[in-house]
Amino acid sequence: MKNPELVYDISTVIEEGRSRAWYIPGMKRDPVKMDGWIGSVELGGDVNFYNLTLNPHAHGSHTETLGHICLGWHPINELQIPFLQPALLITVNHKETIADGKVIGLNEIKKAWKKWKPEKNITALVIRSSPNSSEKSKINFSSKDAPYFSHEVGDFLRRKGILHWLVDLPSVDREEDEGELLAHRSFWGLIPGEKTVSKKCRPNATISELIFVDSAIEDGYWALSMQVAAIANDAAPSRPLLIR
Repeated sequence: MKNPELVYDISTVIEEGRSRAWYIPGMKRDPVKMDGWIGSVELGGDVNFYNLTLNPHAHGSHTETLGHICLGWHPINELQIPFLQPALLITVNHKETIADGKVIGLNEIKKAWKKWKPEKNITALVIRSSPNSSEKSKINFSSKDAPYFSHEVGDFLRRKGILHWLVDLPSVDREEDEGELLAHRSFWGLIPGEKTVSKKCRPNATISELIFVDSAIEDGYWALSMQVAAIANDAAPSRPLLIR
């Protein structure tokens, strides 16, 4: 009989020196030094007392608001994200073309929708891209032109009422797209090029990137706990958990 109580951490860890995307060196971790005092037990101090220099978008799992691409102040810590919410986990494939690279198109998402028939109460969608292996959790995606989603996917999820979109890729958009970020924009309810939040936008919706979903975790319905760090910024590190 299957264990009725399953909890899976689907985050990637922010680690010193590990870069995951966007050409940025990994997190730096430096002991505080003041007036001859040092915040490192190893170096003779009384306690470990380190400054961390990190970028949420580049160094590990993170959750972002539309403040990532818009004017104005839209910090992630001010969003009211439920402690637990109903979620669907699906696995999708991409198609590779010379012109557009590795695209996860709307047909892939619709195929999963037809299979699982999500009800209206599903507010989160977790997407695992294929192929998938444990090495994906350690990849530096910089300059790899990773798979990404067509803008129609963002529009479809918005119309279906998905508020929290989680992916195991560095971005829902292509690595180099001249700043268009069409999937981001369509999901949040912005038109191409729009940078001002209007009444049509969804400031309560989030996108989480650089997660990792082990292949042993089965597709289907889960409860999701987002666990986003309370940092006043457009994005913050997060530790999403799938629970059943």
